[in-house]
Amino acid sequence: MNFELLVNNSFESKKDYIYRVIRKNIIDFNLKPGEAISENEIANTFETSRTPIRETFTKLANEELIEIYPQKGTFVSLIDIKRSQEAKFMRVNLEMEIMKLACTEFPDEILFQLESNINQQEFCIMKKNYITIFDLDNEMHELIYKGCKKERIWSAIRFISGDYDRIRTLRLSSNPDWDTIIEDHKAIIKSIKEKNVDQGLNIIKEHLTQIDNDVILLKEKYPEYFK
Repeated sequence: MNFELLVNNSFESKKDYIYRVIRKNIIDFNLKPGEAISENEIANTFETSRTPIRETFTKLANEELIEIYPQKGTFVSLIDIKRSQEAKFMRVNLEMEIMKLACTEFPDEILFQLESNINQQEFCIMKKNYITIFDLDNEMHELIYKGCKKERIWSAIRFISGDYDRIRTLRLSSNPDWDTIIEDHKAIIKSIKEKNVDQGLNIIKEHLTQIDNDVILLKEKYPEYFK
């Protein structure tokens, strides 16, 4: 089992840390769709009992990122395009409303964080580090929700976005049109700074639906990953 550990944040519990690590390994394809994952092996990796592992598995199963079969085992779920489309529908429609708010009023301190985030993304392009770009991409969008005081909405979107995020990861790793993505991100931030609602709505809709063009090709390239 190819498994990458993350830095353990001092504020998070053991259970929360285990969940965050396993989820990220699924999204990053260190744990691949269809792959069996062992409760005992993961418990040994984290030097913990099986109880927090079972709790984490239940949480991930609720997000449909894993499937648990009694007497058979636990497996990373295959990517379901229908679930991905549902997540995209929710995110596009909610994020357009978020952009309306962001382009009306947005705190300077969060805007500074967005601009810092873009600088980090550009550095990652130089290093061809698509995994970190993906993380920074999510962080950028989360900051916009935070600036609009809608963090709970971001959490709700994240809960159903496992398949959507895995397709995004595949897209970045297979055909990284990073320059276009960065330019979109810059345009989104520019719209917020200039309070240009129409521009912001056009960009965010196009940005979040670009994935539609790649799904068929990705399914042909990685048929074993999809339902």
